[in-house]
Amino acid sequence: MATEDARYRQSSQYRLWSFSPLHLQSLREKTNSLAVTHISNRLRTSSPPVDPLPDFLTPTDEAMLLNFYVVDLLRAAQFCELSSEIQATAAIFFRRFYLTNSLMTYPPRALTMTCIFFACKAEGFYYRLQKFVDRFPGITGEEVLAAEYILCQGLRFAFDVRHPYRALEGAIMELRRLGDFDENRLARAHHRTREILKFSPLLTDAYFHYTPSQIMFGALAMADEGLLQRLLRDAFAGQSESARNQVLEMIQGCRAMLEKEPPERRTTYWDASGSKDTMKPLNKKLKKCRDPDRVDLIALQKARREQALQKPKPKVAMKEDGDVFGKSNGKSKDEERDIKRRRVAAGGGGDLFGPPL
Repeated sequence: MATEDARYRQSSQYRLWSFSPLHLQSLREKTNSLAVTHISNRLRTSSPPVDPLPDFLTPTDEAMLLNFYVVDLLRAAQFCELSSEIQATAAIFFRRFYLTNSLMTYPPRALTMTCIFFACKAEGFYYRLQKFVDRFPGITGEEVLAAEYILCQGLRFAFDVRHPYRALEGAIMELRRLGDFDENRLARAHHRTREILKFSPLLTDAYFHYTPSQIMFGALAMADEGLLQRLLRDAFAGQSESARNQVLEMIQGCRAMLEKEPPERRTTYWDASGSKDTMKPLNKKLKKCRDPDRVDLIALQKARREQALQKPKPKVAMKEDGDVFGKSNGKSKDEERDIKRRRVAAGGGGDLFGPPL
């Protein structure tokens, strides 16, 4: 256990993408504030200037829209028949990107496709670009690739995502070893826990606050509290009750977070009239306050390439012999050459490498 914990603490997921709730809230408020300031200045200086300014999204609005697009992403990835790991990686990429970038800055609809396609690469699954875009009418390969470098920058080039699925398999194996429960109960808990892990952590901030094993235990507690208690009793045998209670409190906190987005919402998210009534005005609001310079990612990519080509290359100054081998003490270049020739002639009769040994 200690070895696994130490290994996880060395991962980019822990070092770069783990936050306390207050820190996470502060980051989102800062991202929203910077986007509003930048877009306001851009709209005021546009031709013609925009007056009055549109009503911008609040951090709460962005959080609601973010989940809306994560569900959209998961359905698209499922339509492509991708594995649970790839779907989860794409969703976490999307959530990480929009932690330091606002939905108002980069269009989320375009980023969903890029996240799915790039998650396939990150998980070592080859998906031909043309085959991928053929599944989605109206999407081109150029649009998918246009946001790849932007996505990499937003992810801080950290593409490793640790998921709780392997931890679940280990927990079920351990429960079978203990032999206290019948196979039907274990099979039901296994299936239910995996269904939770495929949805609930991706619609909440669980990956930002908890380790993969803690997320797994939180989901297992939702599926079957008795199995969780049995695992903890075996794991903390001979240890203090306070240590066990501390871990259990952490797991219950994760469980409470996961219960806010139960897996049943995966199929009913779009059907609930409340969701439609809420998301429709928010999407309209988003269209009015987007960054005009980043709406078209293809044009943005081309502009950056042209700017890079037009940038003058620095001239490399050619060094003289004197800069490398020392100054010539005021002698001209011709005098230096004559001195070198005389030295060669005196040393070996014109032999470049001197007289024979």
